[in-house]
Amino acid sequence: MTGMKTLAICLTICLSVAIWAAGAENAGAASASGADCTTAPAVLGIDSLDSPVSPLQQLDVYGFEDAKGCDSVPVVVYVHGGGWRKGDKRVVGNKATFFNELGYVFVSVNYRLSDPVRNPDRPQHPAHADDVGAAVAWVEQHIDAYGGDSEQLALIGHSAGAHLVALVGLDDTYVEQADGDVSAIQCVISNDTASYDLLARGEDGPGAKLLVANAFGADEDTLRDASPLTHVGDDDDTPDFLVVRRGTPDRQGAQTAFGDALEAAGGSVTMVDTPGYTHADVNAQIGVPGETVITPPIEEFAQDCLG
Repeated sequence: MTGMKTLAICLTICLSVAIWAAGAENAGAASASGADCTTAPAVLGIDSLDSPVSPLQQLDVYGFEDAKGCDSVPVVVYVHGGGWRKGDKRVVGNKATFFNELGYVFVSVNYRLSDPVRNPDRPQHPAHADDVGAAVAWVEQHIDAYGGDSEQLALIGHSAGAHLVALVGLDDTYVEQADGDVSAIQCVISNDTASYDLLARGEDGPGAKLLVANAFGADEDTLRDASPLTHVGDDDDTPDFLVVRRGTPDRQGAQTAFGDALEAAGGSVTMVDTPGYTHADVNAQIGVPGETVITPPIEEFAQDCLG
């Protein structure tokens, strides 16, 4: 009888904890996205400029239904990688679902690409950053229609996109020239780039030098201005940063140096190491159910920054 009583007490306690946890989870979802909110069908191919000069100046919105009692929620803006010469906003993996389930509107951005094959007159810097800045300004001006809070933005980018979100988050030029307010950017997730200092990146070998020259040219002043490291400390109100660190010792050294510079300028920095993950893994694994390396630190950082 004693054993059965102990088991019954255990079952009762366990059941109570499970019910409490489920209630807490549901309460969190309701407070994040509003009690009457449901995820809306994705709206694809929205022009991010009133008069676009390229079909790549577009974005996709994964938002919430506009329902009575639905609170505005923070917005996560994603910028793809691809060496500034390829990539597409439609390739988001699990990210849209993951961030929606956290209670955030998710926006995926395209930008003009320096593709020497498809576009011999390829655009170069500042075209990529101009387009990302314009997309951020569009979000501030229009995202309320999709359930988003225009004053609570996070930027996340991978590879070349990690360079671009770091640059746009630190240099006011790109958002403000599109009539946006850079102060809406609360945090930046810069996911595995070696391009915080483009002058140094051009010295990493022939492949890196060609990649940088294709997108930015060879003018040292241009390369310096296009480097996020140059703009650390430009403003007192720097967004919080999460910097993903992986790769060769030189690559990790560049990522560490960027984080150190942000901290020295008074910024808040979270460094995330991803042992065993490739450059592709750190992007593709975000939001994968049960993933334990990259998803949990991004979730914790986003919730600390955005709520």
